[in-house]
Amino acid sequence: MVRKIRKIGFYYLTLEEGDLSVLDSLNLVLDYIDGLPNTDRKRVVSGPKFGLLHSIRSFNRKTRHQLIFKSAIRNFRPPLLDSLTVSERDSPKRIEEGELQKTHFVTKVVGGDVIIILEKFLGCISIKQAIKYLNHFARLLDLDDRIKFGFETIAKDNFLEEINGMARVTCADVYVDKQLLAGDVLDYSERISSVKHEIVISVKAKNRDSISEFAQDVFAQFNGGENRVRRLRIVGRNSDNNVVKINSDFIEKQEYVSPIINEDTGEVLSDEMLDEIEVVFANYN
Repeated sequence: MVRKIRKIGFYYLTLEEGDLSVLDSLNLVLDYIDGLPNTDRKRVVSGPKFGLLHSIRSFNRKTRHQLIFKSAIRNFRPPLLDSLTVSERDSPKRIEEGELQKTHFVTKVVGGDVIIILEKFLGCISIKQAIKYLNHFARLLDLDDRIKFGFETIAKDNFLEEINGMARVTCADVYVDKQLLAGDVLDYSERISSVKHEIVISVKAKNRDSISEFAQDVFAQFNGGENRVRRLRIVGRNSDNNVVKINSDFIEKQEYVSPIINEDTGEVLSDEMLDEIEVVFANYN
C-alpha cells in the first residue's frame, strides 16, 4: 500500500455580489452544475488546460460538499521514453487529449463561514481557477441579483506575530499581477504582452528603520481574494540580529495529508483523499 504526500490549502468562500448567503449561493450554483451533462460543464481553465467539476456530493443538508474537478492539458503529445530501455515510441494520445488530473475539494460551514480545503499540487485546479469556474455558471442563473464569489486565504495564526517578533523588517518583495502596469496610474496596457506574468515591487527600509507596518498592510491585501498581490516575501532581523525570511508559502495555512495511490496509474484514490481532508476538517478550529 503506497501513499503520497499531498499539500492542502485553506480558504474562506466569500460573496462579492448577491443578496443571498454564501452557502445558499453556493448551493444554487452547484445544483445548476449538477444538472448539466459533462460536455456542458467543461470550461477552458487557462490556455490549453481545460476541465470540469465532475463530481458533487452533498451532506448535512447541503452544508458540506465533496467536489472533484477533472482537468487536462491538450495540444501536447511528445514521444514516450521508456525508463528501462530508454527507447522511444509515439504517444497513443490524440492531440486533443490530455492526461487526467483530479483535484479534490471539501467545503463545510464552520462558525457561520464557508471554508474550503483543497488539494494542492503541480497541475491542480487552483482556488482562483475554481472560483472563476463557479462564477461562470453563477452568471447563467436566472436571478434578479447576480451572484459573484470571491475567496480569502486563511493564514497561519502566528504570521503577524512573526512580523511583530522581528526587531526590524528591512525588505518586502511584493509579487503582483502584471496587469497593474495597465492601470490608470502607469497606463502601459499596450506594452505588457512581453512582460512576465508577475512583477516584483521591492520595498526597502531606510537605514535603522523598519517597514513592519507596511508589511502588515501588504499581508492584509494578500489575505483578500480578488486583489492582485500574488506572493509576499519579507526579510528582517530578529533580536539576535540574525536574518529572518518569511514568504507566502509560510503565510498561507497549509497542512499535509497522505492518501493511498493507485499503483497502476500513480493517481491518488479519490475516496482516500476526501477522507483525509474530512479528518482535517474534523479537527479544524
